Amino acid sequence: MTPLISVITINYNNKPGLIRTSESVLNQTFRNQIEWIVVDGGSNDGSVDYLGTIQKSIDVMVSERDGGIYDAMNKGFTLSSGDYLLFLNSGDTFHASDVIALTVGFIQDFEQIHGRKPEALYGDTQFVTPKGDSIGLISQLKPQPFPKALTARSFRFGMNICHQSLFLHRSIFVPFNDKKYKLAADVDSIIASLKRLTTPGLSLGFVVSDFEVGGSSYQHTKKAWKERFTILSKHYGWLPNLFHHGWIFIRRVLFSLNLYKPHNEQHGKG
Repeated sequence: MTPLISVITINYNNKPGLIRTSESVLNQTFRNQIEWIVVDGGSNDGSVDYLGTIQKSIDVMVSERDGGIYDAMNKGFTLSSGDYLLFLNSGDTFHASDVIALTVGFIQDFEQIHGRKPEALYGDTQFVTPKGDSIGLISQLKPQPFPKALTARSFRFGMNICHQSLFLHRSIFVPFNDKKYKLAADVDSIIASLKRLTTPGLSLGFVVSDFEVGGSSYQHTKKAWKERFTILSKHYGWLPNLFHHGWIFIRRVLFSLNLYKPHNEQHGKG
């Protein structure tokens, strides 16, 4: 039987984060519903040796040089066979051991009622430090409202969903444009994929993942912002995007001064 969910983990010289991610995947109570794919970029920090010790628990593993994180994520997609895709890179973890069990139950209940599988599912994300300490939930830390339902227009005023907490059906997934975008190709891929939705993505109503801050987009914040602006302009139009970013700036200032509180339709649970 084809596993329902392909969990794709990308790693390069991040053995401590890889161990946390691996333990999180292997501790899932519905492990038989997961196809776990690990794409390592040819690490030399002991990551490959560690993966060798758990290789029997990995469904697909490859360790070789690649063209960067998004090239590796595309490679993971190509190697996958599950109905749904979730990218959980080294350092990121499932928020709890029953995330997959709850998600599978949600999918099965929906299919029983509607006669088809949902095309996209999403949940909240907890930001954590590299040591694993909680910073807070995205639904509480960001000024943009957390969506009740997900469409391609949900990100006009900023990204409020992390790819670590987004399950996309492979029929709508658009691969990452790793040749054009180096820091925000996931933003482009998510919006392009959501444009293929026939019905809005569904909220799971709980925290799906813990996201470790400090990745490449955090390390190159200015470049990442410019790339995201280019991507959002492509999808929403340059002039509307300029207006949206003006409101984003105003709202962020008000939010930092406790003068603005988003009307979140969902607060993270878990």
